[in-house]
Amino acid sequence: MKTVLAAAAALGLLSAPQIANAGDASTVTISVSSEGLDLTRPDDVRRLRNRVADAAAAACDPADRMIVTPLPDVQCRREAIASVEPAIKRMAQAAHRAAPAHSR
Repeated sequence: MKTVLAAAAALGLLSAPQIANAGDASTVTISVSSEGLDLTRPDDVRRLRNRVADAAAAACDPADRMIVTPLPDVQCRREAIASVEPAIKRMAQAAHRAAPAHSR
């Protein structure tokens, strides 16, 4: 179980590029928790992916950002989610390895 907790801590950060104005980019880092999830269960892995998607939306389209268009920054969201997907897969694999044989 310690492996799962270490893997959960590794997911803690989601980085998303922010475009403030043309040619000016910055990086935003947001923490995403896997607390309360059993990553041996596909439904809980999906819930974690939903949390990441929500965090990406918050990072890429903050309410306080001065925007020219009300459309969400879909490319930013896609890139942020894709950057975290390998960590989610590693966490799920670690959870399966750490799970007792009878629960598989």
